[in-house]
Amino acid sequence: MSFTVTTEPRENRQLAVTIEVGQERVEKELRKAAAKVANQYKIPGFRKGKAPYHIIVQQFGLANLYGEFIDDFGQVIFREVITQEKIEPYAQSSLEDIQLEPLTYKLLVPLEPEIKLADYRAMRVEEDAPQIDEAQVEQRLEQYQDEFADWQNVERPAHFGDLLTVDVKSVIPGADGVEETIVLDEMDWDITLDEENPMEPAGFDRELLGMTAGETKEFVLGWPADSQSIYAGKEATFNVTVKSVQAYEKPELNDDFARLVGPDYETLEELKQSIHASIEDGERSRAKSQYTNKVLDTLVEASEIDFPPVVIEDQITGMMRDLDQRIRQIGIDGLADFLRRTNQDEEQYREQLRPEATKIALRNLVLSEVIKQEEFTIDDAEIEERIKQIVGVDEEGAISESGAALADLLRQGAGRNMILSQLLTEKAVNLLQAAARGEEVPAAKAKDSAGADATKTADAETTAGESAEADTES
Repeated sequence: MSFTVTTEPRENRQLAVTIEVGQERVEKELRKAAAKVANQYKIPGFRKGKAPYHIIVQQFGLANLYGEFIDDFGQVIFREVITQEKIEPYAQSSLEDIQLEPLTYKLLVPLEPEIKLADYRAMRVEEDAPQIDEAQVEQRLEQYQDEFADWQNVERPAHFGDLLTVDVKSVIPGADGVEETIVLDEMDWDITLDEENPMEPAGFDRELLGMTAGETKEFVLGWPADSQSIYAGKEATFNVTVKSVQAYEKPELNDDFARLVGPDYETLEELKQSIHASIEDGERSRAKSQYTNKVLDTLVEASEIDFPPVVIEDQITGMMRDLDQRIRQIGIDGLADFLRRTNQDEEQYREQLRPEATKIALRNLVLSEVIKQEEFTIDDAEIEERIKQIVGVDEEGAISESGAALADLLRQGAGRNMILSQLLTEKAVNLLQAAARGEEVPAAKAKDSAGADATKTADAETTAGESAEADTES
């Protein structure tokens, strides 16, 4: 045998594997590495590729020869070992140590999680009814008012915050034969009266307070001697005619406002009813998602789950990858840029995500186990119906020409597996919710090959935290 293997179970579903490679096989690898070196480098006194093994060892060093093959060879040996020992890694193994004499690899192999589910058919979980607060309706109406707010002409005297359209001329009188200086000569000039950030010279905004449309006013203002203005220490005469006064106003809540929001509303009451229905749908969806998580967390708590640490690490990595994509959509150059801006490093952020990632990962594990135990199956008709929901259909209920290409992608390969995983996960979630409510649920099916194939696909997908997370975290 070209290697010997010893294994030692570790806690948290991990297996320590030590592989000692036989010297004869190591010698073969060393000589192959030496031949490669001889062809790549000029050895003094020998033509390329002709230097004997012991000369290459002297020139290049035995440790360097090991370095030529040790990583790739380790992967080859490991594949042979897991086949021989019938080890089924759950995820990529980690290398703990390498020794050269004798050549020994020490690895830590994560194994499939072991899950002993509690009796979820007998489990009961109280469900909270969705709560609709009428204040939410009023808040939505105010949002619509803000959306449709605009400048409106008013007949009253001008206040701070108003928008005035004015004609203004301002001059500094000449003296001792010097011509007058024109400071301003503007027609239809828009001015917003601002108490906190007034215009110069000081007092200009206040002089316009109380003026109404059509009114003309003349006044004198000056610039202090220490002003940064080119007119420092001088006074000017201002002649201002207000042509209009506008206030930024929200529309009144009436039937006209309802029609402004949308053509489907004839009255304010119809708009309120629509808002109420929309909020109710949102609250119902939120309550359903919360109940799903509550049921899953109850099942997690009651079950026995043993899993390798990589389950959580993979979930955290997936969450960070999703965040990176979302951040890029709003114009930030990825997660690394976001962390730099917020003075965080990657490891700190991973730790912040760990509690939530642990919850999600454990929910996914129990969902995967429910799918296994129930042996749910999905037929082509269900997959086709979901594809229609994703790509949309025309008036006849058929997939449109524009959606045909996407539909074809979803019918095969990764697209089909994604839909299969979603549908199986939904079936598991629906069964758990029904059982938790005390509703009658069908007995588990006997296992069959078709169900086993479908479950295998779903197990791979949901364990990765994709479809299950989408269902439980929406």
